[in-house]
Amino acid sequence: MIRQNQNKLNAVHIIMDVLISCIGCIISYFMMIWMFEVDLLTEFDYSLRVILTVPLGIAFLQVICNRACDLYRSYRSTAFMFEVTNILKSGLAVFAVLILLVIALSRLYQYQIAIMFYFFASSIASMLYRFLLRRFLRYVRRKGYNKKYIVLLGVNNCTERFIRKIKSSPTLGYEITGYFDTAPHSKLGLPYLGSFKKVSDFLGKVHPDEALIMLSDKSQPYMEHLIAICDNRGIKFSIIPNMFSSFSSRIYISSFDGIPVMSMRKVPLDRTHNKLLKRILDIVVSLIMLIVLSPIMLVTAVIIKLTSPGKIIFRQQRVGMNQKPFTMYKFRSMREETENDISGTEKNDSRCTKFGLFIRKFSIDELPQLFNVLKGNMSLVGPRPEIPYYVKEYRKSVPLYMVKHYVKPGITGWAQVNDLRGNDTSIEERIKLDIYYIEHWSVAFDIKILFKTVTKVFFSKNAR
Repeated sequence: MIRQNQNKLNAVHIIMDVLISCIGCIISYFMMIWMFEVDLLTEFDYSLRVILTVPLGIAFLQVICNRACDLYRSYRSTAFMFEVTNILKSGLAVFAVLILLVIALSRLYQYQIAIMFYFFASSIASMLYRFLLRRFLRYVRRKGYNKKYIVLLGVNNCTERFIRKIKSSPTLGYEITGYFDTAPHSKLGLPYLGSFKKVSDFLGKVHPDEALIMLSDKSQPYMEHLIAICDNRGIKFSIIPNMFSSFSSRIYISSFDGIPVMSMRKVPLDRTHNKLLKRILDIVVSLIMLIVLSPIMLVTAVIIKLTSPGKIIFRQQRVGMNQKPFTMYKFRSMREETENDISGTEKNDSRCTKFGLFIRKFSIDELPQLFNVLKGNMSLVGPRPEIPYYVKEYRKSVPLYMVKHYVKPGITGWAQVNDLRGNDTSIEERIKLDIYYIEHWSVAFDIKILFKTVTKVFFSKNAR
């Protein structure tokens, strides 16, 4: 029976990371010569020992940051974008340390440019290496090698779904040896290995890579017995409780003073470093957009003033993060006498001015919300904020509606780029996508939504 040896794979990762880091240093050095026509090593008369020490020191720092960002573990059943996010986090950490070191030593600005080249070169090379390795391992697993063997201890409401997932994803490299339970189940299509009394003897002879304890409510008394057997035989095990079949959210285990705590919804933006990364992205991108789009915003303001009486900016109370109200800004697209009408908007709304219809079609009316982003009561990406009246109504009729207020509302969101925009679309479907975004947030996910937003503004059939 073949067991995956993660330690050997990690050794390969470390060797490749050191090589990639050293090559990144060499590329950065020659880029400096090409751009500035300055040979930094010659100018400062560095010795051969220093020339060799610097790349190795940076490589050592890179490996430490990679380990801190959880890059030396199995990503067998994890999406590649999650691995990419960790690579970028590690790269940014190295970048920050090197920049601070250069500033502390009062070195030339060329060094800062060299560090930037290193960040891009090493990050791209690491992503390419990890991607190619994934493709190779999937090919190997599809051929029947590098498999991880699992035995199921018990059958519950999650078992059939788990088996379907394993069978439909051969590239993951998992194979189920069979299952133990109080009685056989013909629907599973797996070998029945016997009752729980035979588990100890089986694990002593076969020694699978992992055991999954999946007990039904009736079989719960066997839990401690099965855990003790796995520990005694040195078998890694995981537990999938029967109750998980009724939950659609992402469940994770944390610790409170050594006491395991099961949380029903994982929110990546609860973590301080993720909040900081998102806030930096919001500030940088919104400032760039304000500068680039300022001529369009100025022309829009002038035309609104010339074509219809009233204010240029429309202000409205919306509900934000943690259910706190805030004032959201938009270019006025409706006749001013209708601004207190809180009924939902529709395509070709009769309350809109002619120019208002135009700016709504291309979402130009949303641009003042960039100031909301800078103020901090909105984000570039997130669930769209709603009027307090509708929040009170939806919380009564739409399951999980209030979950959207776990994070800051956004100018655009995962629901909007999937054409769920406007009151003639399903609020239930919008909430499902909002919750998916909240539970799966990453910097890469935000960037993906921003790029998709640009295309949707021009090509979406649901543009309002």
